[in-house]
Amino acid sequence: MIRFTLDEVAYRLLPQVAPGRALADSEWRTLRAAAETLLEELPFELSPTRVADNVERFLCEGRSKRAWRCRVLMTVLELLPLSVHGRRFSQLAPAERRALFEARIIGGRGPWGLCAKVRYLVLMGTYGDESVPSKLGVLIPNEARPKRAGRRQRSLPLVGANGVNGAGAGRNSAELSPESPV
Repeated sequence: MIRFTLDEVAYRLLPQVAPGRALADSEWRTLRAAAETLLEELPFELSPTRVADNVERFLCEGRSKRAWRCRVLMTVLELLPLSVHGRRFSQLAPAERRALFEARIIGGRGPWGLCAKVRYLVLMGTYGDESVPSKLGVLIPNEARPKRAGRRQRSLPLVGANGVNGAGAGRNSAELSPESPV
């Protein structure tokens, strides 16, 4: 008896992937359509095409042994609306895709609930983009940082009046002057 693993079955059943790519064209279009549907009111501009490219680049660079699962997810998401709308996911209008997410996918069960996992891929492709952290005000390591403002007037001195490090180090409360900021 010949045994097959799930990844071998997926490899044989899923559309063929071009060399240097992680997703087949239909899977990439599905991911792009999902990004277009899910990313409406962001505080920055990022195209759905760029999101899909970011996910694919991550899958290529990471050489994940489980990338086939992402491909299966995209294929299920693409084909499942055939049962309800008679068209593939990427062929639906953005408003129809949004309604499908709200009515069936988010909080759904079975294959519909499985399709909700595409949100994680879209978020990874969005917030993993190199332009997003600076747009959100997040500082990246080795990135030029803004200069700090000068010390505040009422901050504690680095050296106490008696020459000992720390404000008031070695002094008792009787030695504090009324002008002291402490």
